[in-house]
Amino acid sequence: MGFQSPGTASGAFCVLSEFTAMQTDGEAGFAEWDDERYSTQIERFDRQHRRLFGLLNDLHTAMEEGHSEEEVGDILRELERYTEYHFGDEEEFMQDCGYAIDCANCFYDHREMHREFAEKVSELRERHENGDYVTMEVLLFARDWLDSHIAAVDEDQNYGEYFREEVDEDYEYSPGNLRSDRDAGAESDAEPDRPTDGDFEVEVAGRVQTGDTLSVPQGSVGSWFGELADRYGDRPAAVVHTRDGFVERSFTDLYERARAVAAGLLETGVRSGDRVAVCANSRYEWSVVDLACHLLGVVSVPVYPSFDADQQRRIVEQTGPELAVSDGSLDGAAEDAVGTAVPLEKLPTAGVAGLPDPDPADVATVVFDVTGPGDRGGCALTHRNLLAAATALQAGLPLGPGATGTCFLPLAHIYQRVATYYLWAGGNAVAYVNGTDPVGELRSVRPDVVVGVPQLYQQLYGALQDRIGELGWMKRKAAGSVAGYGEAMVEGERTGLQYAAAERLAYRPLREEFGLDELDYALSGVERVDEHLLHFFRGLGVPVCDVYGAVETTGVGALNHADSFDREAVGDPMSGTELAVSQDGEVLVRGPTVMARYTGDEVATRRAVRDGWYHTGDDGRSDPELGVVIGE
Repeated sequence: MGFQSPGTASGAFCVLSEFTAMQTDGEAGFAEWDDERYSTQIERFDRQHRRLFGLLNDLHTAMEEGHSEEEVGDILRELERYTEYHFGDEEEFMQDCGYAIDCANCFYDHREMHREFAEKVSELRERHENGDYVTMEVLLFARDWLDSHIAAVDEDQNYGEYFREEVDEDYEYSPGNLRSDRDAGAESDAEPDRPTDGDFEVEVAGRVQTGDTLSVPQGSVGSWFGELADRYGDRPAAVVHTRDGFVERSFTDLYERARAVAAGLLETGVRSGDRVAVCANSRYEWSVVDLACHLLGVVSVPVYPSFDADQQRRIVEQTGPELAVSDGSLDGAAEDAVGTAVPLEKLPTAGVAGLPDPDPADVATVVFDVTGPGDRGGCALTHRNLLAAATALQAGLPLGPGATGTCFLPLAHIYQRVATYYLWAGGNAVAYVNGTDPVGELRSVRPDVVVGVPQLYQQLYGALQDRIGELGWMKRKAAGSVAGYGEAMVEGERTGLQYAAAERLAYRPLREEFGLDELDYALSGVERVDEHLLHFFRGLGVPVCDVYGAVETTGVGALNHADSFDREAVGDPMSGTELAVSQDGEVLVRGPTVMARYTGDEVATRRAVRDGWYHTGDDGRSDPELGVVIGE
């Protein structure tokens, strides 16, 4: 009974089970779900709508029965949190399938209504925290809003009908792929250009944080992987998804396959120094092509399959590849601009004679930032950049041989690609998993390392909430305080016997059920993870570590470790890396992972990299105790 902790966002856990019981027993609740009236026939959102109804019922019960202020506050915070989660998911779904049928305006019809409700929920939570009395009128507003919003007379039902009638049956929604131009037409938040000439010297404010010494492997990525193949041989380097389940590929298998493909590319006329575009979803063959390019001294140019036709064509025209490798994701016009295209399923192979050995300073890959300005050149990263990033991760997140890490994310993103190198560096396997069902794949793989982004943990959070709602009363009660325990851990506080009981009763079984029981590290990169998610997973026993870095720094820069996490700071500089803040308040990164240049844009390169310092564009300040503190 004592597992409830002040300040936790636990209301949804109890709510789900209470709501399920209400439906099963047929009891009348404050907000009653009616399939005929409310169902959109889109199961994903019917489930989320039911959970919102359940939260309101739980809040109503707590207020009517005079539950503690702490419990009411927990439910309000979870209602606010889940409102944000649901609305974001629903709007993204509407936009995504709108694009699928060339109609991208659907979610605009919902957004203003969503904001109205979210503001009212936030107001309710703030009033409670300020000690104001919360009247039933506010709950009635929330209930009536849900009724009018979801019911047949309003938007969600209409959208459900539109979806069933207009969207092709083979359409599949992949959460986390929000279009970059979602807010097209909105006022630009872009900063004004910095001066393009004049004095490019750097003035650093405050102290410079310096990471440990880093010993970067000599040679190219190809020769480095050849040494790994000699060392680890038959150990698994890859876990590959097939129709019959997961199968392993050894370091020797991967190396010999990559060498054969490198020789095959050579026979097609590709030569060392040429560029090869790779446009495909993440899979084992993607890494085969990647290593083949390294072995041949070819510059790979990853192209995001999610990029639209204009973006793909611009990348191809800017980089001038001799050949493209694609799984069908490359737009026809972009493919025509290349001239020669090879299907990923039919990679050329040949007997291996002699292959060149590129210089470590040679450019190994040109990577484009999915979130960067459309007219910016790609980031030219050298073999030394890539090996420095992998080695820095290895130093900050040590891992013995025989472990398995995930590959959910696009390998076109340097963060995921460098993470695969990091895993290989220690004799570990990369599990190429289905990104459309990451929760299900985790159960099958049971990884030691999850390479993720905040969206992945948001999906996992939703699935865990669903499951917690199905638990018995005692386990639900234990799970209800998970975020509060996590916050205490982050703050360095002791959790005591109650946490130990909750761990045994609920948290450990949940980790085992979701394939999280063997985790050493849960990484989150690209953007900062939400504080609530961080606390939730920390309490659950999944220590999420923030990786701070940019494409221009080969995806790495600082680690905000779970056991020493500080919300304000970017974290500890990785080995070989220096962190600082300029006099005008911009976060700076220097070290062997900083890119060689932007392709075809000398002025942009001079603005971005001065005296070896990469100017991140992030606002920050130097704190005597925390080091580099990043702005919101």
